[in-house]
Amino acid sequence: EAYQFDWSHELVELGGAVVKVKVAHFRLCHSRMPFCVAYHRESLEMVLDAHIRAFDFFGGSCRRGIYDNLKTVVTKILLGKDRTFNRRFQQLASHYLVEPVACTPAAAWEKGQVESQVKFMRNRLFVPRVKCADLDELNRWLRDRCRILAAGHKHPEMRDRTVAEVFAEEQPRLHCVSAPFDGFKET
Repeated sequence: EAYQFDWSHELVELGGAVVKVKVAHFRLCHSRMPFCVAYHRESLEMVLDAHIRAFDFFGGSCRRGIYDNLKTVVTKILLGKDRTFNRRFQQLASHYLVEPVACTPAAAWEKGQVESQVKFMRNRLFVPRVKCADLDELNRWLRDRCRILAAGHKHPEMRDRTVAEVFAEEQPRLHCVSAPFDGFKET
């Protein structure tokens, strides 16, 4: 029914130089299936591209997406849970039939699964420092590692099954869209 989204900042070696990359983290709430993709910066184009890649990786989208109050996504915080979302982000959400939900400011526990994933992935994927030729190679490696970790990690509630096994049952229930969103930024 839902996924959670967050960013992390990680140090990696690309082409022999140590650089800080921004990693977009997605986590399906039921199966706990992770997805990570790295960028050089956190802009609207990167948010849109990360969603396109994540929904391709998962083979569909959920009904709800749970977010921080990212400046690239939320243009205005109103009373309670009401938000004004960026118009292009709303178009992406509409395309994939996702209802975006922003957390209460300073309430990270509202998306605690992905917060835990950031720490877990940092320790499992980025220590020791990852060395790749470029960002494309790093993203292929991250995609493969997400699958490997899911196949070898027990689901926290269904201890007799792996995350990958639970995801295999969840995946057919995700909403599939025939064509990916065109994630350009209007200027």
